[in-house]
Amino acid sequence: ASMPSSPMALFESWMDEAVRAKVLEPNAMCLATCASDRPSARFVLLKAFDHRGFVWYTNYESNKAKEIEANPNAALTFWWGDLERSVRIEGTVECLTPEESD
Repeated sequence: ASMPSSPMALFESWMDEAVRAKVLEPNAMCLATCASDRPSARFVLLKAFDHRGFVWYTNYESNKAKEIEANPNAALTFWWGDLERSVRIEGTVECLTPEESD
């Protein structure tokens, strides 16, 4: 099989495969942030993704939101053990528009 032309197309293909394989919580991802020189990681659920990036929801008053406000650099990791596959993503976090987050 040929590789998709973009990383997002490859991710979409792998996510579809994880869903079809009935992997437990295929949309679960580990979100890692770092503020005050202390890394922090927790699992959140992917709500959507497109060419702009990956979407999850959080309470704007949570520790996670405060860490992201202090340092918007973050990493995501998906692990689909049944498929012996993982995906690592690094980038900058931005809030959705009010219309998108409703």
